[in-house]
Amino acid sequence: MTDVAPRGSLDQVDVPAILRALVRADKTGPLRFTRGRITKTVYLEGGRLIFATSTDPDDRLGEMLLRKGLITYRNLEDSVQAIRAGKRQGSILVESGLIRSRDLVQGVTEQVQEIVYSLFHWEEGTYEFVEGQLPSREVILLRMSTEDILMEGIRRVQRWSRIQSGAGTLDQRYTLSGESPSILEAVTLSKEELSLVAMLDGTASLEEICASSRQSDFGVCRAVWGLWVTGVLDRVPQDVRDGRRSFEKTEPHVEVPGASVGREIEGFNARHRFLTEMVNRELREGAMACFEQAFVRVAVEHPGLFDDVAVDGAGELDAIALRRNILGREIATYLRGLERLLEVEWQLARERLGERKAAILKEGLAALREQHLATRRRR
Repeated sequence: MTDVAPRGSLDQVDVPAILRALVRADKTGPLRFTRGRITKTVYLEGGRLIFATSTDPDDRLGEMLLRKGLITYRNLEDSVQAIRAGKRQGSILVESGLIRSRDLVQGVTEQVQEIVYSLFHWEEGTYEFVEGQLPSREVILLRMSTEDILMEGIRRVQRWSRIQSGAGTLDQRYTLSGESPSILEAVTLSKEELSLVAMLDGTASLEEICASSRQSDFGVCRAVWGLWVTGVLDRVPQDVRDGRRSFEKTEPHVEVPGASVGREIEGFNARHRFLTEMVNRELREGAMACFEQAFVRVAVEHPGLFDDVAVDGAGELDAIALRRNILGREIATYLRGLERLLEVEWQLARERLGERKAAILKEGLAALREQHLATRRRR
């Protein structure tokens, strides 16, 4: 295990850090956590979480189905007797017609996820990882997103002491990991979490990340911790000292100090939201044709810029997809492509709205642009 011993105490290393190390190292084997009389086991295969078991009665499938209202108290008691007779609880419930087969599959998946989530709250106990082939009789292979489970586990942590320990001190520095593009395709992030990824360029301290976000520092620190656990972010220098590649700083090769890809996309989206709102208000049903025509025209001039880039109802372009398309290419050219899109959209809107309303649009866009440049200069 990279940087984490195969066995130890949760007083020394927390559950998210253990899981991150095993997942990132593509490990296979059972990972057992013990606290008092309770043992919870997470099974990994090639760095993927595929199953989990628990000796805690409250983690049993029947109790979960009871909480969801799918079975009764009597059904639960009868199924517990079946467990004591050596039968699988889920199979008994299906065979008796109390639940459907698809309820069982969904129930087992949720049961496994809840077992893993519960471990994120453990602060005491021991752990042991035994690398090697999994015991096939015990493990049911489930198709789950490991990254989503890890991120959701962090989201459920509410204690600041845990979040503070997980995210680190204010001077702890972070950078996008070399594997972040592929991980971002596998994990479902909130809009706020995505914005943190989009604005991060090069290496930044936790304090700098908090200062650049509109979110509360509590939310930022928890999100950063989750992004680190999933492997989207690396800590500097801890996670990059062995030479693993991380994204280098991606300055857009413009002469104005303080520019960066993330902030340029954020500034562009502010203007595009304004333009979208105004054009939608004036053109109504005709607004969509105007925007589609502009995207087609600029996509020809800047191929690849808008590949797989979604636009939400407010007119905001997917910052993560834009960033993915921009990184590793001629950044200044692509940023000019964003400016070109606004220019074409304004020109098409002028043809439909007339000079007076187009002038109002232009004035608003210019004001937002100046506001963005002022922020850039202060950095």
